[in-house]
Amino acid sequence: MEVSRGDGSVIAVEVAGEQGAAPVLLCHGLADSRLSARLFTQAARELGWRIVAPDRPGTGGTDPRRLRRLADWAEDAALVLDGVRAEPAALPGISAGGPFAAACAARIPGRVRSLTLICPLGPPGWPAREMAPGERLSSGVARHAPAFGSWSLGRLAALARRSPWLFPCLATSELPGTDRRAIAQPGMRDAFLVSYAEAFRRGSWGVAQDLRVLTRPWGFQLGSITVPTSIHHGDGDMTVPPRHARLYAEAIPGAQLQRYPGHGHFSILAAARDMLAPLADTS
Repeated sequence: MEVSRGDGSVIAVEVAGEQGAAPVLLCHGLADSRLSARLFTQAARELGWRIVAPDRPGTGGTDPRRLRRLADWAEDAALVLDGVRAEPAALPGISAGGPFAAACAARIPGRVRSLTLICPLGPPGWPAREMAPGERLSSGVARHAPAFGSWSLGRLAALARRSPWLFPCLATSELPGTDRRAIAQPGMRDAFLVSYAEAFRRGSWGVAQDLRVLTRPWGFQLGSITVPTSIHHGDGDMTVPPRHARLYAEAIPGAQLQRYPGHGHFSILAAARDMLAPLADTS
């Protein structure tokens, strides 16, 4: 489906799970798209949820809109919630989508019932030494040259389209074994390929903007979040340091942290049902 902004531009939205059920607004990760909602379809159906996942400005099927700060994305989120007649909604955020979900909890708290952060990337300046070397390098490039960082990720997207058999090998070369095995599963591999390529359908502008706002001051304080918050992180994650989850839990009042021993950044998605199930307790 599409949701219109006031200027006539559109926000592309993927809807998965139970039609007519209570919506859950899913915030996708970096170099990802609304199509990642498909990874949660089965869990949503089992739990009676409807996953609503918008592309951010300039990614996938969403028209560009310049964000001055990361917090400004809450305006798009509010339009999507209006479009699906949700008031209020649960908000899960995955990886770099975590900050965007947190921004909604801080900026439009009346529209947010609960916040669920899955392997959430922290603000600029939080420790990065637990990241894989390539991830640390990419993070540094993103801070100083987001356009170049997104261009590099876009080259991988082109590879995903031309040589889908080779893309997972390169994209996962530094990941721990638990993540490589998770992505090697046919359902996960295909979803990973399709969603990554879709993120760059309009080029790399949208991902560059995500990198820019993620690596600059976000425009809100985590301590201002008052909605019920749960944080889920694998202790073997080498993409986003597990310490980020601990720092989120310390910064957000009343936040609950759940660790997943032996899980990495992608294998933790196998526990999607367990992570979404508590949302029912906040309805």
